[in-house]
Amino acid sequence: MALSTSLDIIPRMGSAVIEHCCVTRSHTDKDKAALAESLRGLRSRRITFSCISWLPPEILTTIFTYIVEEDAFKSHGGTPRPCTAPISMIITHVCRHWRQVALECPTLWAYLNCVSANWLDIMFERSKKAALVVIYRSPGSLRKCFQQIFSQLPRIKSLQLCSYPWEVNRILDCLSSQPAPSLQTFKFSIARKSHTRVIKPISDAIFQGQAPLLRSVELTECTFSWTSCIFSGLRTLDVRRIGSASYPTLSQLLSALRRMSELEQLALGLSSRISEDIELSDQVPLTRLKSITLDACTLRNAVSLFSCLAFPVNVKIALNLAPIGSCLSDLFSAMYKDPDGPGPIIRSMRASLSYHTFGVQFGTSVTFKSGYLWDPRDDDILLSIHFKCSSSTRKPPIIFDMCQMVPHRQIQSLFVTTSLGLQDNFWRIGSGDLPELESIQLSGPCNIRSLIAVLQSGGIRGSDMVYPSLHALELENIDFGCGEVEELQDLVIMRAGHGAGIHELRLVKCRNLVGDKVQLLKEVVTDVNWDGLEEGLVGGDGSGGGCLCHICRDESSGEDYMRALLHSDYDYDPDSDAYPED
Repeated sequence: MALSTSLDIIPRMGSAVIEHCCVTRSHTDKDKAALAESLRGLRSRRITFSCISWLPPEILTTIFTYIVEEDAFKSHGGTPRPCTAPISMIITHVCRHWRQVALECPTLWAYLNCVSANWLDIMFERSKKAALVVIYRSPGSLRKCFQQIFSQLPRIKSLQLCSYPWEVNRILDCLSSQPAPSLQTFKFSIARKSHTRVIKPISDAIFQGQAPLLRSVELTECTFSWTSCIFSGLRTLDVRRIGSASYPTLSQLLSALRRMSELEQLALGLSSRISEDIELSDQVPLTRLKSITLDACTLRNAVSLFSCLAFPVNVKIALNLAPIGSCLSDLFSAMYKDPDGPGPIIRSMRASLSYHTFGVQFGTSVTFKSGYLWDPRDDDILLSIHFKCSSSTRKPPIIFDMCQMVPHRQIQSLFVTTSLGLQDNFWRIGSGDLPELESIQLSGPCNIRSLIAVLQSGGIRGSDMVYPSLHALELENIDFGCGEVEELQDLVIMRAGHGAGIHELRLVKCRNLVGDKVQLLKEVVTDVNWDGLEEGLVGGDGSGGGCLCHICRDESSGEDYMRALLHSDYDYDPDSDAYPED
């Protein structure tokens, strides 16, 4: 009887324990939630008393707008933004104050930078009636939501799209379904993928022919008609890698440009020869033009187009040409129709010389703000020419031929970056064409033997020396040969004695150069700027492989072979006109 009673008590005790545990856990959960709420309140109060929370809403709005615009700006030239939460949505999850400020600013929600379809309805609602900026540089992200986006076409002021070829026709149908009264910028590119489907051309049907505010058009890999309404009244036109179906005749191109009297930026890819179906009569006036870029262009196309255009003398010109030929002078005559008239003074020249391509730039400042690649934001660079080399044009002195054709030149600074073995003749020709040169910057895996030899030549008086005005020399990535530092020291002493001294010397990333050698130069040059890099040119493990400088190497090794391969310019005739095209 006692055993039975005990067994009865055990289940009741177990139930009580379980019930007690549940109640205790419930109280614990409530305490935990209360603690979390208390911590949230404390965090909120802490944020409230932080400096940024005291900023007026209008200042916060300016900051938020800058962040959103910066995100959109980066997507124009970089990697497409992943379809994560919009920046404006992230801002609302920082604190209540920020959320309130963001929700009360419709323009924050008007930037649709690769926004996922899941967020679009929220963005449309919160942007209210603000003009939209739509950027989809990834075809994969666009294909899932373009119908949603184009339902708002009348509100869009800037539209940048990238599409797969097989979806172009559907997109163009959507773009032709409504007018675009607010559209100011239109960028459309087609991703390069093999396809057989016929792509519908962009025609007057796009935007139902109604885009009165459109001022900027950029098309890449597109098929279109040059008579389309989108080519009227533009300030920026950028057309690259167009197919044969869209390739214009000269008259079609000029007719389109005539409808753009306020054009400021023009960029064209003209890889195939333009059909010259008209005789030159009146030139097309582009009085507001600021820059013109011809990409992957033949020399004949460039000459034909420039001959038909009239533009201001300070227009920035950038040319990426196929191998140039005998009509090089025709190109400069077409670009500079009145070389004796007023114009900006050219004070600097920069050249990049490699086995396959040459490039040369001319600027109005004695320095260059940007790297070699042409930068439209660098207002000092007025002319950039980049061209592929053929066997007959791989002659470095050709850059001085170009220099002679540039009007208003008073070159004071020369910048040369090269991997070629520049010979004495290159520097001698340069001396004749650049009598006012004050500074030379030489960069590249090359030696300076030929430059030293030329700078040592000349007459007794300073005015008879080559480069008589030269006073600054900058050497970067140069491999000094054994004994060349001493030769450079002798050169400085000799030129100083003739009144043509070198007063500034900059040495950057040079090899086979050590501190005691630099000290020799400091004894004769007033201002020596050396980065302190000491790197030898020794073979093997650095202990016994022998010197690998160009002087100590065996004459039958790499340098002679490369010199022959690169067609030495000793026999170059600067007065020769023989640059036949391949």
